[in-house]
Amino acid sequence: MIKNSLFFLFVISVSSTVQAQRFDITTDIGQIRYHEASSTLSTSWKQKIWFGLKGPDNFPTNCPKYNDEHLIGVPSGNSEAVSMLLTAKTAGLKVLVTIDDTVKLGSYCRLQYLTIK
Repeated sequence: MIKNSLFFLFVISVSSTVQAQRFDITTDIGQIRYHEASSTLSTSWKQKIWFGLKGPDNFPTNCPKYNDEHLIGVPSGNSEAVSMLLTAKTAGLKVLVTIDDTVKLGSYCRLQYLTIK
């Protein structure tokens, strides 16, 4: 009985300290980078893409920045998202990017939703 009670208290204490937060960020697209499939540089990023967000107000602190842009990772196989990113960047349109700061691609926050505004 004591063992079960201690386990329950442990689970409650851990679950209360880990809280995901959803971020809905409207901003401009910065740089977009694709890592080629046979690249010998950044091998963990092969066939993946990341893009930068220019100056969003509400960005999680546990997601990295590069050249003053907040970075979002896009796993391979998301050609629709890539097409939308390129369209928005080319047309100079803002995007609404939704992320969960606990869902990562490497150390980058991973794209959850993408909307062209």
